[in-house]
Amino acid sequence: MRVINLLPKNKQKELRYEAMFHSLLSFFTLSLLSFALVFAVQLGAKFILKAEAESYKAQIAELQGQVNKKENAETKSKIKQINDTVSDFKTLALSSPKYSQVLKAFAKLPPPGVSIDSVSIDFNKKSMMVTGQGETREAIIQMYNNIKADGANFYNVDYPLENVVLPSKQSFHYTFYIRDSLLK
Repeated sequence: MRVINLLPKNKQKELRYEAMFHSLLSFFTLSLLSFALVFAVQLGAKFILKAEAESYKAQIAELQGQVNKKENAETKSKIKQINDTVSDFKTLALSSPKYSQVLKAFAKLPPPGVSIDSVSIDFNKKSMMVTGQGETREAIIQMYNNIKADGANFYNVDYPLENVVLPSKQSFHYTFYIRDSLLK
């Protein structure tokens, strides 16, 4: 079937414009409605996310409150006490003199035939007193010479004459000073 439009050309043109206007009006109305719908969804999502963020902040604050409770305070105090004890031990270890360095340097000095009975170290005076027994007078003299020869570690050796009175089986004692480099 064929439709014949008998309206004048002006009216036909006017009807076409009117149809185009209604199509454009429908398009803009739908666009505006969809824009409003998207805007409403975004605004709702913003409020929902803001409410969730507030909820998370409240949960974080609650967890931080639990962390600061008495049980955790006791644990923190125990840890602090242990750390203080370890710190005290470290300080004590650093401040105490190093006996091993002095004894290691002295252990090389006694010659054969000499036995050491006691070693006394005074770190305040930086002095050392050694007593012992010597099988011969020469061994006791050699002990003195060895101490005196180790000038890098010891100095100012006291040489009492009573150390060499007897020719054999003689007790001796020497007092001498320790260099600062050995005490570090």
